[in-house]
Amino acid sequence: MTLQHADVRRILQLLDSAEHLESLEIRIGEFVLQARKPGAAPLEALTIAPPVRAPGPLADRTSSTSPGTASPEPAASAGEQAAEIPVGMTAIRAPMPGTFYRTPAPDQPPFVEEGEPIIAGTTMCLVEVMKMFNSVAAPVTGRVHSILVEHGQAVSSDQILMIIAPDETEAAK
Repeated sequence: MTLQHADVRRILQLLDSAEHLESLEIRIGEFVLQARKPGAAPLEALTIAPPVRAPGPLADRTSSTSPGTASPEPAASAGEQAAEIPVGMTAIRAPMPGTFYRTPAPDQPPFVEEGEPIIAGTTMCLVEVMKMFNSVAAPVTGRVHSILVEHGQAVSSDQILMIIAPDETEAAK
């Protein structure tokens, strides 16, 4: 079974019209569709990550904003991204391919700025795909170390968007 564009649009319409449904995850083979309404709890709090498919060092992967949404990437790309994360820092990654937005609306200020303190669960940015805006939340409390993507830029699934310097209490966990 494959999903067509019309199928995805219908699924997103159902999510939008359902009053008591905040998010959903649909898996068909290797394809994963995750969607949630603005302000809904982060998907990682609602889903269980799939089992690891191939053995490999866990140190190559840092925390992700949405476990289980990573699509297979060339090894060189994953290695390059892992090398960009300073030791002790936490990466905020794109949960899906789409367009990165730093602001909630064109006339609004950015969600966060570099150097700004943040609390776990704070909305950091939006990733838009097919007119659905998915907020990306901070996985830890700390300070925004760097923002690596420009407003309005296309991003790929699992791409590093921002790097967070966790508070000392978070780093000890």
